[in-house]
Amino acid sequence: MPGTGQVYYCEMCGRRIEGRPYRAVVDGVEMVLCASCYLKLSRSGRAVLLREAPRSQPKKKPVLKRRTPKTLPLDQYELVEDYYERIRRAREAKGWTTSVLAQKLRISETMLRRIESGKMKPSISLARKIESLLKIELLEPTELPDMEEDYRSDPGTLTLGDVVIVRKDED
Repeated sequence: MPGTGQVYYCEMCGRRIEGRPYRAVVDGVEMVLCASCYLKLSRSGRAVLLREAPRSQPKKKPVLKRRTPKTLPLDQYELVEDYYERIRRAREAKGWTTSVLAQKLRISETMLRRIESGKMKPSISLARKIESLLKIELLEPTELPDMEEDYRSDPGTLTLGDVVIVRKDED
């Protein structure tokens, strides 16, 4: 800043900044720019001005929003049988091409086509992304058999307690 005695250099072109330095975000990176570089980049929409003073204040960490997970662990969900039809219908209802949806999911278009044709099942985490993006239901809780009842119904089944002998150390 003028009057502070500090010398600033433009992090884009490297020239010494005469006058006011501009603190801006350029393509997701925070930079100190000269007036010339800032004007060029802001006209093209690549630079967004920050309102804080350059480098004199400590940076604040952004607060990340946490998504609330579903109540069950990942291994207790399974994909619905008609997942590929639901995905295709929801995508078409939004007017998106496979290319657009693939970009939003950050997967290849080929992978999305295979999923929509039913040749490939998405992982549980990918299915969750698809659910949140398209606002559809693809996962359902699995029904696990009650293991305790299974063991008790068959009297010939051994348990760990039937086999192991526990010794206590004497002090």
